[in-house]
Amino acid sequence: MDVPESEPVFRHRPFRRTYFRQRIIYAWELPSIMRKHIYTGVMGSVYATLVSGILFVYFGTAVGLTEFQWGLMAGISSWVIAAQPLSALITERTGNRKRIWFVSALTDRSLRFIGIAVSLVLWTRGVPSSAVFLLIAICTANFFGTIGLPPWLSWLADIIPEDDHASFWGRRSAWVALFTVAVLLAAGLIADGVPEEQRVYAAVVIFAVGTVIGIVDLFIHGTIPEPRMIRPGGGSALCQFLKPLRDPGFRPWIVFNCAWTFSMTLGGALSTLYMVEHLGMKNNILGGIAVTSGIQLLMATFIGSRAGRFVDRVGVSRTLYAGHILWALLPVFWLISTPQIALVTIALASVFGGLGSTSATIAANKLITRFPPPESRAMYIAVSTSLGNLAGGLGPIIAGFVLRSMAGTTVAVGPFELSAFRFLFLASLVLRLMSALVLIPRIGDIGRSRAAAPSPPGRA
Repeated sequence: MDVPESEPVFRHRPFRRTYFRQRIIYAWELPSIMRKHIYTGVMGSVYATLVSGILFVYFGTAVGLTEFQWGLMAGISSWVIAAQPLSALITERTGNRKRIWFVSALTDRSLRFIGIAVSLVLWTRGVPSSAVFLLIAICTANFFGTIGLPPWLSWLADIIPEDDHASFWGRRSAWVALFTVAVLLAAGLIADGVPEEQRVYAAVVIFAVGTVIGIVDLFIHGTIPEPRMIRPGGGSALCQFLKPLRDPGFRPWIVFNCAWTFSMTLGGALSTLYMVEHLGMKNNILGGIAVTSGIQLLMATFIGSRAGRFVDRVGVSRTLYAGHILWALLPVFWLISTPQIALVTIALASVFGGLGSTSATIAANKLITRFPPPESRAMYIAVSTSLGNLAGGLGPIIAGFVLRSMAGTTVAVGPFELSAFRFLFLASLVLRLMSALVLIPRIGDIGRSRAAAPSPPGRA
């Protein structure tokens, strides 16, 4: 790769003309681009965690969302990810990834807060449809949010050198987790310090602060330059969509991703609701945040850089296996939790979850961005993500039906009598372990079935 020795001089252009302009990215720019990827990643993660998690579950339950509606929201939000192949197709046809990402992400974050604010107003006025409005708004926001992922990952992969991809992602994950846990604990402390009758309003203020951070993040992140992408040579939209499915090296990942995502959402999508309503965390929001998000993020801080270097050194498949086995054990701790020991058991679950999910996610990120040919990267990412989430969307909807049909009853599993939630946790545990043990060994490492692709145009 030829690298210019001197810094090129760019003519000054008005902001509106340069923001979405594609250009060559020079090697001397990479350190500052990576730093910007990290601190905007921190801002994006702070936004995402402030407008979700325990506080959002508390708010949604307060305005009237039932267990069945929570399952419906989670399922629909997974199914709207099926829009990603359309996003990838538009990306491949237009070649402009940053513009697609920016518009969709800005719409997502704006609609999400509008939905929260309007549902609060409806709830305060006693309108019964406040919960339904919130459900529709969040699902619509998730639809736009999911559109931006394939172009964003394709854009990222064209900038970050392949040999350092996982190491960079690990460093990014560590810094993101460190700052996010600090902000989350502060938010939990504020929420617990507010009288119970005012806590819903305090949550909305926290959501507003998070939304401001999230929108500022988009404008800063958008200043990262976008190189020109390799465009696919031709073919119909159907052929482009089927290309990842026909790739024998990529199919094992798609099969595993579908099985794993379903097994995870079956028990995990409504686990926070269980902790808030049945383990008493609605009365100890700070403690709940600490043992769920807080410890998991600290584990991500600890393991992030190490896991990234491990992936680059020993390969994707080994890290996928180890990470998912640890991740699969979370339902064990949910099964044994009671209100008296919940802070201890959920903290232990977060240790396993943080170590496992961080390692597995870093490995998966490298696989789905580096295995595909550059011109089809967005479509491979979209097909993998959308099919996985179509399968995953079934999990919370089935869970919602189970919770509604088993309300107040138990089911016998051998000598044990399990409530509806614990029955779902046990089923999720079994399916997770089967997915990891049987399907991950079939996934090959990057490079075994594909020759090295040429460097993308636009990076010198």
